Amino acid sequence: MSWAEITTTQAASEENLLEIIKAEVSQELETILKRQRAHLCCLIYGDAKTGKSGLALDCRTADEIDGDAIVMVLDFDNGVEPTWRQNWNSDPNIKILNPIVRDDEGFPKLDKTVRRAEAFIAIAKDYMDEGKTVKFIFDGVDRWLRLCVYAMPIPKRATKIQKMPREWGVRNLAYEQLVEKVTDGLQCDRFFITHMKDVYENNVITGRGPNIREQTIDKVTQVIEVKSNKLGKKHTSTATIVASKTNTELVGTSFDFLIIDDSEVTWTSIEELQKGEL
Repeated sequence: MSWAEITTTQAASEENLLEIIKAEVSQELETILKRQRAHLCCLIYGDAKTGKSGLALDCRTADEIDGDAIVMVLDFDNGVEPTWRQNWNSDPNIKILNPIVRDDEGFPKLDKTVRRAEAFIAIAKDYMDEGKTVKFIFDGVDRWLRLCVYAMPIPKRATKIQKMPREWGVRNLAYEQLVEKVTDGLQCDRFFITHMKDVYENNVITGRGPNIREQTIDKVTQVIEVKSNKLGKKHTSTATIVASKTNTELVGTSFDFLIIDDSEVTWTSIEELQKGEL
């Protein structure tokens, strides 16, 4: 019997409860020791149409693809399907869900959206329980943050939101609860994708950075910035390792993973990402 299986109708002494919890903790410690590496928890950020989603989709090694490893994509941006169809031949081991539910007027229904997202995460856990290799992608973190304003008591047609700072905590809680089901709840490689935003200091724009809450950045262990450069007919998408807790020697390293030169497309996989060695 596990701790979670104890119900109110099954009396258990504090001593028995402690033994059950100790057994679960010991099993978890053994699992960590047997694991060959720490799972990735990677943030990928950049402007639109720079190849962020494609980079995350290319997260499996050839052996993992042959072994039917599964990529789960929680797609709040609703933009992964075209990439999947064009570049992955609609691979059935890449599962994509846009969880957003809207009412008859087209406004988001947050409760049902959350339930669909939670179900998708639970399916990922089921695959792992079956012994399958799973990679999980949370695409559109910034879109999810915007949706979370509907956790606050505001008119759905509101064009401007004025709330006291403490009232934004309701939005932030809704956002963090779902994000943490992935960062803390899934024992697999996880990728979070977001766009850019202006960074302000004293009401002056001082630069640009990832459109994501600082609390989420604190939870990730690798950070990749994606930029696109155009020179004549040549477009180059470059991924730069901005931060890494698992391979600090890679920090500052850049990879030109996508080159489009006069309609000729060259894709170069990042092996360190595929192998979990970022």
